[in-house]
Amino acid sequence: MMNRQEVKKILFISLSNLGDIILTTPAFMKIAEGFPGARIDVITGAAGGEIFTQHPMVDRVETREKSRGPAERLSELMELRRRRYDLVVDLRNSLIPYLSGARYHTGFTASKDPKLHKRDEHLARIARLGLDAFSDARFYVPVKKEDADMAEEATRGPGCVVVNPGAKSHLKRWEACKYALLADRISSELRKKVLITGNEDDTDVVAHVKSRMKEPALDICGRTSLGALYEVMRRSELVITNDSAPLHVASAAGTPTIAIFGPSDEKKYGPLAERSVALAPDVDCRPCGKALCSLGIVEGCISRVEVGEAFTAAERILNG
Repeated sequence: MMNRQEVKKILFISLSNLGDIILTTPAFMKIAEGFPGARIDVITGAAGGEIFTQHPMVDRVETREKSRGPAERLSELMELRRRRYDLVVDLRNSLIPYLSGARYHTGFTASKDPKLHKRDEHLARIARLGLDAFSDARFYVPVKKEDADMAEEATRGPGCVVVNPGAKSHLKRWEACKYALLADRISSELRKKVLITGNEDDTDVVAHVKSRMKEPALDICGRTSLGALYEVMRRSELVITNDSAPLHVASAAGTPTIAIFGPSDEKKYGPLAERSVALAPDVDCRPCGKALCSLGIVEGCISRVEVGEAFTAAERILNG
């Protein structure tokens, strides 16, 4: 049985990609709340530095890439042992909890329930520590004053709808022409202000969407920090996005979301805000979770989601 009063130093090991990291923040917040007298070190991917460095209970954040040699990994492990952690919470399923010398750790205790959302898998793991993990589980996305100011300016005016057409994988990108048609209908028929978001890698996709649109839209692609994107979404009425990191930012913001899925499983990665909808093609081969599709990009399953069903979902949410 764990004595929480003995836990003064905690190592929290998050994940690598931004969307996955955001889904670990409710577990992180539960750890912070459950051990209020402790100091926390965090290991995460590069995308997580912006998140964890701003939490008041965090002493140290180390961002690590996957491509490290055996000597570097051994050196890192020896350094972790020297720090003498009382508790290691590992969401990567690595051997660090067993090799760190920590008195307590989560170990390999992830739930295998295929119906459980990834956020809830992480919460189930820390519930093994005796924490009340599932009640009032909150995301953590830090917001600076300049983030809030930028979002206030961008969302000024009529009700806003965020459209996020980018994604790292081409198989997770709904066609730009469909996003353009949908955004035009939302603007002209529902009288909403459309904001198009994305990071620097989405510039070409966003330009393609805008070139197909007939109605005006505010392009803030590449202009938002994580905190500003969170605030833009929090102040908007609806987010429409592919299966990508902004989907999970929308969940953190609590904004109704239409998430368009291809190969990934919407049960594990779908939107979590109330009144949200996941649109996915009805094909036998999904969810496959593959990076390549034998049918190719154009004929991949996400192309079977139609503009009409997305607009109907948007209309129902915005008028509901």
